Amino acid sequence: MDSSAGTAVAGITGTSLLVTGGGTGIGRAVALAAARHGARVTISGRRRDVLDDTAKTAAAEGLDLHTEIADVSDTASVDDLIAAVVTRQGGLDGVVNAAGVARFGPTEDLTDEDFLHVIDINLVGAFRVSRAAGRVMLANRRGSIVHIGSLTSLGGFAGRTAYGVSKHGVIGLTRTLAAEWGATGVRVNAVAPGFVRTPMTDRAITRGVLTLGHLEQRTPLGRRAEPEEMTGPILFLLSDAAGYVTGECLVADGGWTASVGPPTDFSAPRPL
Repeated sequence: MDSSAGTAVAGITGTSLLVTGGGTGIGRAVALAAARHGARVTISGRRRDVLDDTAKTAAAEGLDLHTEIADVSDTASVDDLIAAVVTRQGGLDGVVNAAGVARFGPTEDLTDEDFLHVIDINLVGAFRVSRAAGRVMLANRRGSIVHIGSLTSLGGFAGRTAYGVSKHGVIGLTRTLAAEWGATGVRVNAVAPGFVRTPMTDRAITRGVLTLGHLEQRTPLGRRAEPEEMTGPILFLLSDAAGYVTGECLVADGGWTASVGPPTDFSAPRPL
């Protein structure tokens, strides 16, 4: 399934993009999709193995995709990352902040260190990248930043205190930057995915933190999303097709937030 096809990628060809957390999951999917549509893409992360694996896939297809080791919890590392992208790609038109971590469990057992680590990567990391990228974009009076939110950006989920707080904060960051930078032509939006088949959710299911059957029943579309299904919404927000969209959170959750009742299958035979 190519969810990034059509007008959702108007103006993506030839642009310079950065995807943090681009070695796995949604970040990997959107980086490859953007490169397939002609963007010059850099992916960043802390793990050389997953970055190289994504780069190998891109090279096999002849795509313009490069890698940078960078840590969004370190300001100097982020500043160096942005400088490297600008130097290699001749500028910076768009950023996808996909780097993220999670810690699940009862709040009363959550340590200060674990709580702050999640906040530092998911929220402060997005701030650091946006700040550094924003300096470039503001000087050019154009650019688009897309943050990756979550269902936990929109409501509370038991056992996900640190993650939920960080993702609520991402929406606040999105709207604040949109309000501050809009007059300069820089747009800032977010995508809030539902449950997606990623290494993070796979680990949570394996550990029993999430129950796949419950997730599938609770989601009106009846399944988890594939990472590639997030590329359309993200590339749309990056693209010229969303030129008048800023400060928004595009929810791509399979109908989760639309449904308040128990799952019902009306295709099943029922007595009259």
